[in-house]
Amino acid sequence: MRHSRRKFLIGAGGVAVALPWLEKLDGVARAQAAPSTPKRVIVVGYSMGVPLRHWVPDAGFNLPYVTAPLEPFKDRCLFVSNIDHLMLEAGGGEFVHGHPAKHESALTGTLTTGAFPVENTNHLSEIRPDAVTDGAANAPSIEHIIGQQLMGGHPMPSVNLGVDGYAGLATWGPPDPTASSWFFFEGPGNAITLDLHPDRSFDRLFSGLMSDGPSEADLVLQRLRARNASVLDAVRASFDDLKQGLGRQDRIRLEEHAARIRQLELDVQLSATCSAPTGIGSVGDYSGYSMDQLAPLQIRNLVHAMTCDMAPVGRLEFVNQQNPRFGIADLDSTLDAASVDGMDWHGMVHGDPIPGTTNFLRPGRDDSVDVYDPRLLDGYRFFVEQFAYLLQELERTPEGEPGQTALDHSMVILASDLGEGLGHGNRKMGYILAGNLGTGRTGYHYDAAPGLDPVSSYYTASNTNVNQLLNSILDMAGVVDPGGGPVTMGLQGWLEAGGLPRRIDGLFG
Repeated sequence: MRHSRRKFLIGAGGVAVALPWLEKLDGVARAQAAPSTPKRVIVVGYSMGVPLRHWVPDAGFNLPYVTAPLEPFKDRCLFVSNIDHLMLEAGGGEFVHGHPAKHESALTGTLTTGAFPVENTNHLSEIRPDAVTDGAANAPSIEHIIGQQLMGGHPMPSVNLGVDGYAGLATWGPPDPTASSWFFFEGPGNAITLDLHPDRSFDRLFSGLMSDGPSEADLVLQRLRARNASVLDAVRASFDDLKQGLGRQDRIRLEEHAARIRQLELDVQLSATCSAPTGIGSVGDYSGYSMDQLAPLQIRNLVHAMTCDMAPVGRLEFVNQQNPRFGIADLDSTLDAASVDGMDWHGMVHGDPIPGTTNFLRPGRDDSVDVYDPRLLDGYRFFVEQFAYLLQELERTPEGEPGQTALDHSMVILASDLGEGLGHGNRKMGYILAGNLGTGRTGYHYDAAPGLDPVSSYYTASNTNVNQLLNSILDMAGVVDPGGGPVTMGLQGWLEAGGLPRRIDGLFG
């Protein structure tokens, strides 16, 4: 029995759902995205680095104080420590010392626009001799690149939220409703805008679910759901007829695709019943709100939006590196008292003493101090706690086949701008990846510089770099170029000039 192309197209409903041509019809097997790749990516960014002594899992994969909130999820996490960001040295000393360009490069792997002529291809050879740290990043950040491959069937390209928690405590009024990101970029010089007020975020994302009339985004989503449901009905009804007379390999291929169709069907059913988060409320004036009050609200906004399939990309940024309030009594009271004399969170992380004292809160600035003050560790731990809460909310949301959750289909990343935080250096950084990492390892700690003490060897290079990590993440997410080859992000030509591998093979199982 021979199937015609006409019968195939009619029987399958003539729909473009990436059904591979069967060998019997076409003689060519078409590549399909690996089913293990994530369907969304969510990135959390915060400033001032990581205290590696209290961040790195031990030899038994036990988590220390700062990362302990991830204990319930550690088998779903990949910890990357002691990784350097030597790419910044390509721009000169101004990029290595100080904060400018650190945020901008943490998720892009390149320099700021001030390092290049206006017309450029983001290549090492084009860096200006008078490069400056002015401007935003000169290339998109990693979640945008992943999102370009995942986009399709979503009413929005991304959900962009932020948390401040300091401006509202100042005397000049409530915090601004939006902020320009330091971490996230959609192209050269194009920083994304973050919504900082939870009620503003809620209204923008969920107004159609809470009112008599749907929003424009809701209408788009409804049309997509209706189209997808119709498509799935047509494809499912045709499979039994189409299998008749096929050989074994064709049957296997068709059954594998039927499983993918089933996953699409489950996703449509779930998105049709998506709901708005509760407990957000309408505040109007967030004066006096600390980060512990704002972050859970924004995380719930983010998770509900992502699991309603509003966008393939989610971003959450803690926007205040200088002097936020955490909602941690001992830490906040210290910041309140010290701020009178110019002390702030930024100074505490870098190791400045409490004003009027010689009390250093961290090792590295005075030989007599070899431990971290608990208040400093509590601040670092806060950001990991919020990341853990995000994972928890994703894990609580059923998605896909019975027993699966939104975390099973999400790649989630926690990133900061610095390493150990002792100075403004570009070394000994730490990243955490969680959820669906494709072929990436989970329940694992990758130490780029085993045996090196993060403080005493702060300026010793590990020869493993952030650019290689970013390329590794692209591979985990299944990102390929139009020809099906790997994509190299960041400053083009830099890895090749240093004779460095494109990615970190040790991150893959």
